[in-house]
Amino acid sequence: MIYKAIIFDMDGTLVHTVPEFRYRLLDKVFSELGVKCSDKFCIDRFWFEARRDEIIKDYFSLDPDVFWQEYRNHDTLKLRKPYTKVYDDVDFINELRQNNYKIGIVTGAPQYILDFDLELLGKENFDAVVRAQLSNGIRPKPDPHGLKECMDILKVDKKNVMFVGNADEDVLTAKNAGVYDVLIDRNEHIFPDIKPSLTINSLYDLRRLLKLK
Repeated sequence: MIYKAIIFDMDGTLVHTVPEFRYRLLDKVFSELGVKCSDKFCIDRFWFEARRDEIIKDYFSLDPDVFWQEYRNHDTLKLRKPYTKVYDDVDFINELRQNNYKIGIVTGAPQYILDFDLELLGKENFDAVVRAQLSNGIRPKPDPHGLKECMDILKVDKKNVMFVGNADEDVLTAKNAGVYDVLIDRNEHIFPDIKPSLTINSLYDLRRLLKLK
C-alpha cells in the first residue's frame, strides 16, 4: 500500500496528559455532584474508551448531561497545563514531512485545549486540523465524519491514508472511514475489546511500514 497522508489523534497520541490529571479532574467533578468514586480503572475506561456516556451511567451512576456540564466547568487550561507535555517521539513528524507525507490531526478536544496543544506541537507541522465535535458541526469519533473532513482538506483518497490513535474510538473511527488503523499503545491502558490492524509502541515503529530509513 502506498500511503500519502498520516493523520493523528492528538491527546494520548502526540501530547501526553499525565494520568494524575484525569484522577484530579474527575475527583473535582464527583465532589461537586456528590459522588464517591475512587476506582481508577473505571476512570481510565472513561478516559480512553468510546462509549463514555454508558460508562457515566453504568459506573458513575450519573446523568451524562449533568456530568458533562460539570466536567466542562472544571476542565480548564490552568488545571491541564502542568500535566501536559509532548511525547519524545513526536519529532518523527519532521521525518514524515521530509519524505513529503501530508500530516493531519483529528481530535475531539475543545478548542482551547486544541490551541494549547498545537502551540506545543507547532501548528506549522500540520496540513489539516479537524476538531470533531458537534459544537463545531462535525460528529465526534468514532463517527468517521471528522476523518473524512480531514481527508477532503488534504485531498487524499482513503486507500492512501493511515490514522494513528491511542484509543478504541480511534481504531473504530479509522475502520468506519475505511482507512488503515494503527493503535499506538503508550502502556497507559488495556485494550481488551478491539482488534487494530497494527499496534505500535512508538511513532518510530512506523518507519518500517513506510519503508523509511
